[in-house]
Amino acid sequence: MKNPSKKIQQNKANKKIKTIMHDEGIFRAGIIFLIFSGFTSILNYLYHLFMGRMLGPEEYGILGSLFAIIYLVDFSTGTFNLVISKHVAEFHGKKQKEKIKSLFSKAFKVIMVYGLAGFLMFLAISPLIKNFMNLQSYSGLIIVGLIACFSFISVLFTGTLNGLQKFVWQNSSSTVSKALKFTLAIILVFIGFSINGALTAILIGIIISLFIAYIPIKKEFKDVKPKDFNAKSIYLYAIPVFFATMFSVLVITFDQILVKHYFSSADAGIYAAAGMIGKMIWFGSSALVGPLFPKIVNLKSKGKDTSKMLIKALAYTATLATLGSIVFAIAPTFIMNISYGSQYSAAVPLVLMFGIAMGLFSLIQVLMVYNLGIGNYKFIYVFAAAVILEIIGIVMFHSNLQEVVKILLITNIFIVINMLILNRDDLLNHIK
Repeated sequence: MKNPSKKIQQNKANKKIKTIMHDEGIFRAGIIFLIFSGFTSILNYLYHLFMGRMLGPEEYGILGSLFAIIYLVDFSTGTFNLVISKHVAEFHGKKQKEKIKSLFSKAFKVIMVYGLAGFLMFLAISPLIKNFMNLQSYSGLIIVGLIACFSFISVLFTGTLNGLQKFVWQNSSSTVSKALKFTLAIILVFIGFSINGALTAILIGIIISLFIAYIPIKKEFKDVKPKDFNAKSIYLYAIPVFFATMFSVLVITFDQILVKHYFSSADAGIYAAAGMIGKMIWFGSSALVGPLFPKIVNLKSKGKDTSKMLIKALAYTATLATLGSIVFAIAPTFIMNISYGSQYSAAVPLVLMFGIAMGLFSLIQVLMVYNLGIGNYKFIYVFAAAVILEIIGIVMFHSNLQEVVKILLITNIFIVINMLILNRDDLLNHIK
């Protein structure tokens, strides 16, 4: 005969496990993002591996500096992604499909106008960018401008899918984009288009992904009539989100731009290679950032506790980042050689520091989307101070590439410590 007390204990244990695994769906959603982010990370890694080998350090240094602008664009348009995701998630939680359709239609019109205006402004300042970054032509900058335009459109689609919690479709479109970017880049560079070919592949991948992302959106709102609503809250929310995403991306992109300014193209290529290896930890450990935001917004709108989800997201992210850093500490030379080859051996001393810095950036992203989700914007001042700290640090200390990476690492440590202090109440309440 079974012991009743043991059965009760077993039921409690099973209930606890179920709670951990399915707490508001964050674990399941995290698995989806982890699997897809694994594919996209591999594709990104292969893209840079092949481009680094096919272009060589000098041309790859130029590509890396242009990628800094692309990352800046991605995170800047990420402002719009978070704004759309937040309001779609709120409407979705209230079963207000007609408002989501209205939001999508209005946002698309706004994007087309501001996207074109932004592209023209970018072309106007491109001579300044070209001179500062010591570039030889405008062609790469023009392609980057087009990438920015279509990225701006793309975030409307992915933000809508994220708010609807259609994570498989969201990630599928991204994966297809990265797959096309990788395969087309190899073909275009091989036949002689060099850096422009590597960039054009990105542009084509984004355009194709738009068609894929639109499939579930069209199906979702096929028979829904749009209903107008007051969009004032959307514009007000966009302001803090813009500054948050802008400052965060400057932290991990301006170093590459300054390296291209202060160092040779070959040195910039070495730095870009080390940075790309380091970003493998960021790509691999930030799987929960995507699903975290709409779920935090959903919990907040229902008046539920959000601190438990923050703790879990930080724990998962920190664990993955730590494991990646350990691997980098054990075999940096092996990783660099199989990735970029012996011609990038000068990047080996930078790998571990870069990896730790990008692992910390994954934690920063978790804390950023959490605070944006609960409407706490004080952390933006921390980001602003960090950007100033990093720029001043690199301007003053850039005698070698190691000094630049150290400044990046110190900057990220500064951000993490201050954001943990800002969120201490949520962290302590969960412990209690």
